[in-house]
Amino acid sequence: MQLPKITLITPSYNQGHYIEQTIQSVLNQNYPNLEYIIVDGGSTDNTVEIIKKYTEHIHWWVSEPDNGQAHAINKGLAQTTGDLVNWINSDDYLEPGALQALTKAWQDKQKGEVFCGYTHCFWDETGDTSHTYRMGMKNNVTSTLHNIEMNQPGTFYRTEIIKELGGVNESLRYVFDNELWMRYLCRYGQKRVVLLKTLIAHFRQHGQSKSIGEGFDAFNQEQQAILQFLTKQTYLPGYLQKYVDRDTTETNYESENWNMEQLNIQRFHAWFANKYMVSLFNEGDKQNSKKSLFMSLKQQQLNWNRKSLGLIKHLLLP
Repeated sequence: MQLPKITLITPSYNQGHYIEQTIQSVLNQNYPNLEYIIVDGGSTDNTVEIIKKYTEHIHWWVSEPDNGQAHAINKGLAQTTGDLVNWINSDDYLEPGALQALTKAWQDKQKGEVFCGYTHCFWDETGDTSHTYRMGMKNNVTSTLHNIEMNQPGTFYRTEIIKELGGVNESLRYVFDNELWMRYLCRYGQKRVVLLKTLIAHFRQHGQSKSIGEGFDAFNQEQQAILQFLTKQTYLPGYLQKYVDRDTTETNYESENWNMEQLNIQRFHAWFANKYMVSLFNEGDKQNSKKSLFMSLKQQQLNWNRKSLGLIKHLLLP
């Protein structure tokens, strides 16, 4: 059986301290049908010097100013001709044998569209393991959306799928990988997501990492903006939408690439009903609090905790 062509894209900017390990981890896979692309944002350190050492093994590379990581990835996608594609950042690296494991999964699951393996997350300064994880999958699309457990380094998409989705969203700086995954789930569902038991990549956390240097607040703000977009597009009841709006910090998020065919809107809304029904009650809106309680129960989205049990006592018991 013919091996799938696998494309790896490395977006890079001033990561000369790490990028050689990234490049070597890709090339040392010794995968015979590999396409490797590097998109550098015009680094001013020794990044370009390192890239030039490996040009005979790189199918396409460029070093020029861009509009950020998402833009760089999309520039790489425009050059991609592989069957499967993922990006590996210039401070991360692949596990030896990762592409062979991916190929076996591809051959076993011919109709697979997304292939999710494990990623080892570690602290660069100490080498200590933070955790080893795989893309989070719940029982249904709505639950997966509401419990995002993102593992981009260990997740490969069929190239045709990622291009149908319009690539990554350049209006986002932090959670464009989450948003791509969410758009995939809403459009295609999760029946063709293949879970691998194999370690695929190593994700490095260090002092210059976006999640460390700039904190998690910006990540959460962008994620909440995506949820707000979805609640408005699906017409969440106004008594719940007001709380979503309160919780959302204004961002530059925008998108025209959503298809919500696989999203159970009633279940999606019930999650927010469960989240805000106590707030509605505490603010004196018992009628809509009761509506939210019944919505949560009907769609099996009720979080059975002390607050929800107390609410049931107040609203339903004589």
